[in-house]
Amino acid sequence: MKNFSEHQRLWFYRLLTLAVTAFLAHLLAVWAAPRLIMQVLMHGPAAQKMNMHNQAAFPEEVTAKSRSVVMPSPDMLYSVCAYDLREGPLRVRAAPVLANYWSVALYAANSDNFFVRNDRQAQGRPMDLWLVAPGGHPQQKPPPVGAEVVVSPSNTGFLLMRVLTSDYQAEKAVVETARRTLQCSQG
Repeated sequence: MKNFSEHQRLWFYRLLTLAVTAFLAHLLAVWAAPRLIMQVLMHGPAAQKMNMHNQAAFPEEVTAKSRSVVMPSPDMLYSVCAYDLREGPLRVRAAPVLANYWSVALYAANSDNFFVRNDRQAQGRPMDLWLVAPGGHPQQKPPPVGAEVVVSPSNTGFLLMRVLTSDYQAEKAVVETARRTLQCSQG
């Protein structure tokens, strides 16, 4: 730095400060924000109200006034489960016998979607998953007969089941029964 003039040194430190600030902002946006959002989703007031820790919960029907999610879809009914695999595997079962679309998606603690099963893939068969932690669990039982083993990339995460309905009031009995087939239970 001896050969730099005072003016050049000043600009060097300004650029260095800008680069470090940009790096930290990028780190926050790309790494921290998804994890923070998932923590609020899995442990925030709405999650506590629904009591969805390692068990299925069934949020109210989405209406024009619903705003817990930005731009919610009034054509979908949701079922949710926040899971924690540190206590052991989680068994996830669902048998939504519907002519309409349905899906079950699993999200890791950083919001990455790592598994999806929908009505077309299930082909009318019930879904039976054995969700296990990344490194397993020391006292882990073997998976139940017929269950598909799914390895989560994180110990905690979120399950979201969607059921399509074009007219909730007319289809209520069928779609409510279908979405309430979701079961999440500690293995």
